[in-house]
Amino acid sequence: MKTHNLALILLLFAINVFAQNTGIDDLRFIEVTGSAEMEVEPDEIRFQIGITEYWKEEFEKGKEYKDFVTKIPLEEIEKNLMNELASIGITKEQMILKDAGTSWTREGKDFRKGKAVEIIITDFNLINEINRKVKTKGLSFMRISELKNKNITEYRKQVKIEAMKAAKEKATYLLQSVGENIGKVISVIELDENKNLYWTPQSALSNTIMPGSGSYEVENEAIKQIKLKYEVKVRFEIK
Repeated sequence: MKTHNLALILLLFAINVFAQNTGIDDLRFIEVTGSAEMEVEPDEIRFQIGITEYWKEEFEKGKEYKDFVTKIPLEEIEKNLMNELASIGITKEQMILKDAGTSWTREGKDFRKGKAVEIIITDFNLINEINRKVKTKGLSFMRISELKNKNITEYRKQVKIEAMKAAKEKATYLLQSVGENIGKVISVIELDENKNLYWTPQSALSNTIMPGSGSYEVENEAIKQIKLKYEVKVRFEIK
């Protein structure tokens, strides 16, 4: 009796699997990728300034490494930097300590302390002002590190909706071209969402401002925008 019951269960299972597979094989569908992009104006700019200890003799003509004996401490460099930033209206409340550490000199005989300070600003013109007026010796780099917008979640939703619409439009005109009609949605796959929100400073003219050069102005629009890109793969039934 148990043997007959087991055989019946296996038979019903086999029929069910066969029916499911037959349904998938017989289903006609079209699969397309829809994409959409949006550029968003940032309402917060993160700007980093790096400082590193140096030797006074580095800035004296005719001096070689063996002559470097007077190291300017990081605390003094930081104080000079803070004074210059304060003179153009940047407060301590706008600053965050981003990184700190030590690095060996190229000769490997000594090390220098360094740190990076991140400034939170809302106006790109202030970056140009920093580049023109900050002349502190010991600057190692100045760069835009991140752009933000407080409504970015809503903007991402809009881009996703547009990507879905694009997928439906593509499937519709492709099917119409061969006399077919689009049906219901069968499946939706989000394609690598981690890449859908990005701002790549390397794609702009420059990511690093040469400290005190006065030759860099943040004018290129590619630097000033957060770009949202979203892709979705959608499978539609063919009626």
